[in-house]
Amino acid sequence: MPLRGTHGRTIGETADGLAVEAIDQTRLPHALVIARLSTLEGAARAIETMVVRGAPLVGAAAAYGMWLAARADPSDAGLARAAARLLATRPTAVNLAWAVSGARAAIAAAAPAARADAARAFARALCDADVAANAAIARHGLPS
Repeated sequence: MPLRGTHGRTIGETADGLAVEAIDQTRLPHALVIARLSTLEGAARAIETMVVRGAPLVGAAAAYGMWLAARADPSDAGLARAAARLLATRPTAVNLAWAVSGARAAIAAAAPAARADAARAFARALCDADVAANAAIARHGLPS
């Protein structure tokens, strides 16, 4: 999607690798505002307040929320609290639940010191898969 003259995504990691940036959907179409999500709580609030909206974007924000949580507290208890917090943001959101479950599965086999990297890899893969799916939908919708 063209964003400030270049192709970009609605959500992704910051250049410094310390946070996530997402287009603030509540400000569209009147302004393009980029929200910085640097903590689990920031990601959860973005989901709750509809800064991020739409099933794929909510799932991506939840997956990145698990990464942010794993960076802060990679313990089993910390990740369980993070998952519960994210799931409470929109209890009926299917993509959110799927993303949290997928992140937890990706993290489960990793040693605590490697959990943040595993969570980030999952979030990146989820976002890449969403982009690929949307590109395929667009190709099929093009006139022959």
